[in-house]
Amino acid sequence: IRKTLVLETPAGDEVFTIRKRMVSIRDTMEIERDGESVATVAKALLTPLRDRFSIDVADGGDMEARGDIVEHEYSIERAGTKVAQVSKSWFRMRDTYGIEIVEAEDDALILAVAVCIDQMAHDVQ
Repeated sequence: IRKTLVLETPAGDEVFTIRKRMVSIRDTMEIERDGESVATVAKALLTPLRDRFSIDVADGGDMEARGDIVEHEYSIERAGTKVAQVSKSWFRMRDTYGIEIVEAEDDALILAVAVCIDQMAHDVQ
């Protein structure tokens, strides 16, 4: 059985479907829109010193997430430029964190990427 999540608008319209790949060398999740792959998020095989995830975007513009993933203190970058910052330190409530996304980015895609990373980080614990 594959783990499947659905990201919806407040009105209930489906934006993305997120599926965990069951057979892969490294922990991987697929982000789909209308049955088509939009991005693949994968945990790096070797991560000395920090956690790292690669985000392969179907239409180009691949990204990378680096930092302390388990503690929700990491950034998402494209070609060395930060496109989003995830931080738990902005909030005092338990299990709450914020995501700051630069204006020109696809907010829903960045949120879907953060959901994938969160799921994979908690699967290991």
